[in-house]
Amino acid sequence: MTVDQALNRGYNLMLTAFVLLTGLAFASGGLRENDVTDKLDDLGLLALGIILLVWYLMRENRLQRSLVPVVVVVLALFVQIFGLLNEFNDKEAVGNDFGGMFIYVPLVLFTFYQYLRRPRVEATRPPA
Repeated sequence: MTVDQALNRGYNLMLTAFVLLTGLAFASGGLRENDVTDKLDDLGLLALGIILLVWYLMRENRLQRSLVPVVVVVLALFVQIFGLLNEFNDKEAVGNDFGGMFIYVPLVLFTFYQYLRRPRVEATRPPA
């Protein structure tokens, strides 16, 4: 494994774990909601996390610099915005959507920053 592959693997694993774990957290709360439309955003986040996990585990995807994790993180933000707009008039259901915005907006900014920034890795030789 090269240094670039190790950095890419860490980046992809970080985003996969973050989206999957937040999806699990939101889905566990979403199961308690009454309306099917209120459950869509929470279960959608879980589905995005599972999709990203499957992508990560397929072949050599985890070692490549790819736009797939970036796109899934942006989709997670859009799902959260959909949930906020969908549940805005329901005072009992909208609370987790505001919290989700505090999670996903910084995550999207961080994801873009990390993707666009090329890591500087200098090759060093061990002392002889």
